[in-house]
Amino acid sequence: MRHHTLQRAAAAAIAIALLPLGLVGCAKAGADTTCKDFLGMSADDQKAQVSKLYKDKHDRDPSGLELSGLQTEASVWCNTAGHADSKIKEIPIS
Repeated sequence: MRHHTLQRAAAAAIAIALLPLGLVGCAKAGADTTCKDFLGMSADDQKAQVSKLYKDKHDRDPSGLELSGLQTEASVWCNTAGHADSKIKEIPIS
């Protein structure tokens, strides 16, 4: 019984120690996301990134129509004017 308790404690300690590593990807959210990362994301993740970008700029959430347009705009920009290491904050959105 004591052996299982020690194993659980060790597993919990390891999980807590590794938590900051899992949050590294979260630090790139929104404006600091590169085109390479953005284009490799699912549609839902892309929408989350452009939503954060819009909210940071306008201090409100985008409407559904704005969100769809921003996602498309970001994809087009990254595939044309942007480069792999360009950040989506460079996209000229209004």
